[in-house]
Amino acid sequence: MGRMIEFIFQKVYLAMLASGIFLLLSFCGGLIFGVAPAGAVLMSLYAEHGSNYKAYHFQQAWNLFKDNFIQANQVFYSIAVVEALFIYGVYLLIQLPQSLFTIFLSLVNLIFALVLPLVYSVYLKLQVHFELSYVNSLKLSIIGIFLNISAMLKMLLGTALLLVASYYAPALGFFVFIGAWHFFISDVLKPVYELFKSKLIV
Repeated sequence: MGRMIEFIFQKVYLAMLASGIFLLLSFCGGLIFGVAPAGAVLMSLYAEHGSNYKAYHFQQAWNLFKDNFIQANQVFYSIAVVEALFIYGVYLLIQLPQSLFTIFLSLVNLIFALVLPLVYSVYLKLQVHFELSYVNSLKLSIIGIFLNISAMLKMLLGTALLLVASYYAPALGFFVFIGAWHFFISDVLKPVYELFKSKLIV
């Protein structure tokens, strides 16, 4: 029982520590340009240190933040702009008189709007392990969502649960779930990384 309590405490503390690093780095980037590289930093730290919370240091996080600043923002905002267009498309379509055609287009837009966050999540995982150009990052991230459908479904379900929990407990959302989400997708997307590793690394 004591070991279980210690295990839970360490996991919660690690998520809080990671969330704190994320928020601090995000503010360093003025929020608008800080969120994307901050997320990339958490993925890199978790890949290197795992659950060893004593190894998480801000100096390393800051160096990673500077290294990832440009490309992480490029990928994030490229996907975010397209995401906004699909969401706006759904909004416009539901204003029109409904027919089978408009319903079909609404569903297509909605599906793409759900898929694009998955593409970004795959990017977060891959950028830790591979040195990729901006274009190749997008290409491989799109390919990655089709390599393991079960992982994508787990990620959607887990993310939805965290969002619901964050709605009812906003403090946990800010100070625990941000870090927990990055750790979660890192673990869930490991099979996708392994597939790329087997193909890209000889």
